[in-house]
Amino acid sequence: MKYLIKDNQILQCGIPSHFTRESGEAFWGGYENMTEIHYEDGWRDEIIPVHDQKTHYLGSAYFDEVNDVVTYNVELIVVDLVLEKSYLYRQLEQLRTEMSGIVYQCKLNYDIEPEGLTRLMPYIRAMYGFAKSEIEALTVENVRAYVLRSPKYEQVLSMLETFL
Repeated sequence: MKYLIKDNQILQCGIPSHFTRESGEAFWGGYENMTEIHYEDGWRDEIIPVHDQKTHYLGSAYFDEVNDVVTYNVELIVVDLVLEKSYLYRQLEQLRTEMSGIVYQCKLNYDIEPEGLTRLMPYIRAMYGFAKSEIEALTVENVRAYVLRSPKYEQVLSMLETFL
């Protein structure tokens, strides 16, 4: 990506096909392909700083006079641990409600509870308790990477659905 710079300020992003130079010379097509004159007209390259996307994000673009490029501020992601955990607990309760609904429907469908369903119930309770413990142990560094609906939970849901 290239940016048009004037007086150390970003004026435009992306080279257009139509462009009028400071001298008044106008191009009514194909300007984006005239790479040999772009620098002279004030177009500068974009450099994206190396950063860890789990802990930082790119802020505002700015013109770096020293390096003669457009780059970005790298900002620290501020994680609200309490808020993130609250969100995960709500997800866990939704998953529990979903599983409970399937179990309830299964019990309505059978006079005698299927043996497979009976064997599955302690496992489901253990998974719920384990997930609560996992969420409680999360830290600012790993809370945003935690995935509640992992393949193991989806597998249990699909096993439950076979009883419907």
